[in-house]
Amino acid sequence: MAGTTPRYDICRFCQERFAQTDGPGRKKEYCSLDCRRKAQRERDGRAGRQETRSALPLGRRIAEDLQALSAALLEAEYDGRSLKELLRCADEVSREVEYYMAAAVQDARHQGASWDQVAEAAQASATTARTRWQEGRVKERLKRRSAERAAVRQPATALVDGAGAGDGPLSMAAERASLKLASALSHLHRASGLTVREVAEHLSLSPSYVSRILNGERTPAWSVVCSLVQLCGGEPAEVSVLFEGAHGMVAPGRHAIDDAVARLHAALRGLHLAAGRPKPGVIRRASHGALSTQAISEILGGEMIPGWEQTSALVTALNGWPADVRPLWEAVHYTFLLCLDPEEGPRQLPPGSKSI
Repeated sequence: MAGTTPRYDICRFCQERFAQTDGPGRKKEYCSLDCRRKAQRERDGRAGRQETRSALPLGRRIAEDLQALSAALLEAEYDGRSLKELLRCADEVSREVEYYMAAAVQDARHQGASWDQVAEAAQASATTARTRWQEGRVKERLKRRSAERAAVRQPATALVDGAGAGDGPLSMAAERASLKLASALSHLHRASGLTVREVAEHLSLSPSYVSRILNGERTPAWSVVCSLVQLCGGEPAEVSVLFEGAHGMVAPGRHAIDDAVARLHAALRGLHLAAGRPKPGVIRRASHGALSTQAISEILGGEMIPGWEQTSALVTALNGWPADVRPLWEAVHYTFLLCLDPEEGPRQLPPGSKSI
């Protein structure tokens, strides 16, 4: 309308004064379409940097799987398998190494490394490094890796003895669990002050068999494990996951949220017991400061559900293998997502638990 005084605002991007147009719709926040686009690009960039800072390094997850594949290759050597089988295992390790290198470069780039720095680390030219590990190409390779891993991953089965027997990575995981179970039982036995003969008499077993159990030469039935643990003042739940792993038992992929959380905590407490129940301060030093003593106490006390980075650091500090525990951690978060109810909202975590 003639004679109306124009209204002015300040552009949110360039901070310049501009005339605000009257009319229906939202009030303009930017002086031009160009400023609006630049502001959007800046917001997207901040969000991307924040996502990069909060995400777990890509290389770490692959390194955990690489550890398991290398163990399978070593087992094949010990077993004296055929050259064809040895080369197949070696090829899997080689492919995983290539994937790891690509992921490690992408992690470094997200942390601000220049192509010149990447080239120096890889002992290659900057052009070669940029061509080999261009971000779009790396994403495609890692997508292909995910498809490959999904194709070879065995479906979860009910808890049965010998499930997956003969499978390289699983049998190595079972051997590791068996040794950890023996370490846990041995620690409980030493702490109890009982002699091997006294344990044998209480359990109606021979002293030699009890010695083989404590030395890791025999993995007994669950009833024997329960009796031994209770006799020595321990809690059978703490070694339940180690026992399942030692017998090659594969848990169903889906649990109630309470059960999934309980299994994860049982696995972590079992590793803690197998390590001789070190104090939180000792574990913190072994984790190189990745965990606080308070977080360690809360995780082992069942008061906290740790993120994967904290879980991995704790397992490593307790001389365990993160790859062995990762399915249990994933089950907690997968099951929690299944508990979402569109009407009632997300289900609460078990009483007394918190997540980080």
